[in-house]
Amino acid sequence: MRLLLILTLLASTSTASTETTLSPFQQQNMDLLLNILKEYKVIEEPSHPIFYQGVAFYWYGAYTPSPDHPQTCIIMASHPDWPFVGNIFKNGTLPTSAIFGCHQGKTCRGAKCVEQLSHSNVVTYTLLGIVLFLVVCLFGREKKTEQRPMERPCRGPPRDPSFDNIFLPQEHRVRFDLPPRYSE
Repeated sequence: MRLLLILTLLASTSTASTETTLSPFQQQNMDLLLNILKEYKVIEEPSHPIFYQGVAFYWYGAYTPSPDHPQTCIIMASHPDWPFVGNIFKNGTLPTSAIFGCHQGKTCRGAKCVEQLSHSNVVTYTLLGIVLFLVVCLFGREKKTEQRPMERPCRGPPRDPSFDNIFLPQEHRVRFDLPPRYSE
């Protein structure tokens, strides 16, 4: 999409290069074109690698596995971790994939090489988790002297057995029986 926009702007401004003065529209197109081209990095030689975060990336099958990097990884331009947004080849095409290699025992994850989760890693992390849990349980509890004894909740004082209604005369007072008391 951007490439199509660039070509359209080039076509509209190509007539402007022969004239000595540019119209405001052509000047605006030229400025926009220059700003768009500033965002792109031109890949001069596709057979040479581009280094990104310590990993050598190759274009279009130029990568050959070595004994040091036997794992071959391919990242597509549609991947969310694509690190080469804004790169363009000298002929104007955009790269669609990049190939890189990982060390022995590592796997590809996006544009990075990561340690694969092996059986020994899982056992080690599980044991560390159990030890950490035990340490927290042993040193995280309150001391016996600082603990308050559990008290049984006390009931509040009983209500007055009579229910006063301010609208009734004193002789028509409603009376209720007291609830039974708890035994200690």
